[in-house]
Amino acid sequence: MNNLLPVFMNIDDESCLVIGGGKVAEQKINQLLECKALVRVVSPKISDYIESLPVTIINRSYRSSDLDDIKLVFATTDNKQVNQKIFRDAKKRDLPINVSDQPQLCSFYMGSVHQDGDLKVAVSTNGKCPSFGIYIKEHINNISKGLWGKALNELAIKREKIIKTLSTYTEKKKVMDKLVRGKFKGVSQVNRPKGKVFLIGAGPGDPELITIKGLKAIQNADVILHDALVHPHLVFELNPLAKKIFVGKRADKHSVSQETIYSIMAEEAMQGKQVVRLKGGDPFIFGRGGEEAMSLAIAGIIFEVVPGVTAAIGAAASFGIPLTHRDTTTSMLFITGHQCSNADYNDWQILAKLNATLVFYMGMKRIGKIIHGLIENGKSVYTPVAIVHNATMTNQTILTSTLNNLHKDINKIKAKTPSIIIIGEVVKYYTKLKECLNTLPSRTVEPIEDLGLDIWSNERVSA
Repeated sequence: MNNLLPVFMNIDDESCLVIGGGKVAEQKINQLLECKALVRVVSPKISDYIESLPVTIINRSYRSSDLDDIKLVFATTDNKQVNQKIFRDAKKRDLPINVSDQPQLCSFYMGSVHQDGDLKVAVSTNGKCPSFGIYIKEHINNISKGLWGKALNELAIKREKIIKTLSTYTEKKKVMDKLVRGKFKGVSQVNRPKGKVFLIGAGPGDPELITIKGLKAIQNADVILHDALVHPHLVFELNPLAKKIFVGKRADKHSVSQETIYSIMAEEAMQGKQVVRLKGGDPFIFGRGGEEAMSLAIAGIIFEVVPGVTAAIGAAASFGIPLTHRDTTTSMLFITGHQCSNADYNDWQILAKLNATLVFYMGMKRIGKIIHGLIENGKSVYTPVAIVHNATMTNQTILTSTLNNLHKDINKIKAKTPSIIIIGEVVKYYTKLKECLNTLPSRTVEPIEDLGLDIWSNERVSA
């Protein structure tokens, strides 16, 4: 239970101390300056940004005497021993103290604040999850749409007149309550927020291949409609509060019809919600994104397309296969395998003659027809083929073969879907690259250094 006392403190022209000179310190200093505090900063290292601010800088390590004549203290160092000393010193002087990321060393917490003019709303999570407080703040911001501050100013003017006119507290409260309810009833009806649909490509499998724009849209979504091949982290962990609706299609088995998907997106958006339609790969590459965008446009729904890494690019890149190479082929063709069951849909003569990389999506059930169509129309039986299963995931696999040997080699594959079929001379680069890497000393072949940009700390889940 949150037993904190919500207090708004006046620190105008009061001396406040920030110990630390990095990014966290910058955030605290800005908050203090917004409240017109006199800010003193103590740290042996100070960022250029802090140097540019109207603050007093003491360029050295913390001393107990730094707390003299101070109203409020923020410790933002990454040294736990120093933070504990600051906390003990502040407690001895009965000074309010906040130590960043150490709730046990805080006598007060900074809430997530929504401000609009004289209106300020602070949200506290009792130090348990500041990110959730930020989510609530953004939700309030989306609801207010900059109208609450303006409404407050108008109500304040009327309140002054009412106070002068009416004598009793009960009468004043009754009239003001009626005015407030009437004011915001009108605002909510006239300025009801419009919803929006984001058609987002989730990438080929690895959740870290989501774009930053797609990531933010998922985090801010009220509703997420997701397909079968979307990584569970993107659906369930980034935004656990969003309503989840599974609308996936696998092997001709549809959980809901396409028309139902159109209806769900439109209905949720018309209620003012932020809707994410999350698709594997890219929404406009065999993902029906074009159809869904058209349905939203016809319905008058605001929408935005957020591209993703399509499965072909992810599958090829995962095993060092360049879909184009100036020494081998300068073009590529994406083909849906669903149409290979009917010869009228694909001109095998043209496909066989093209000096291009052919990439088949959803083609494993028709692999025999693909091989037959190409060979019968003149494609060399020695043309390299790669089949990539579970592309970009920790359990991804690759089978390389040639058109004439694929019937025999394909029995080596246990799980056939989801897979991407790559046909062309570029497949040879997988073997060439692998041979080159095998000749290098083991110490020279190392993973890319961790830059601290990981979205998830737990292990990936294989979908």
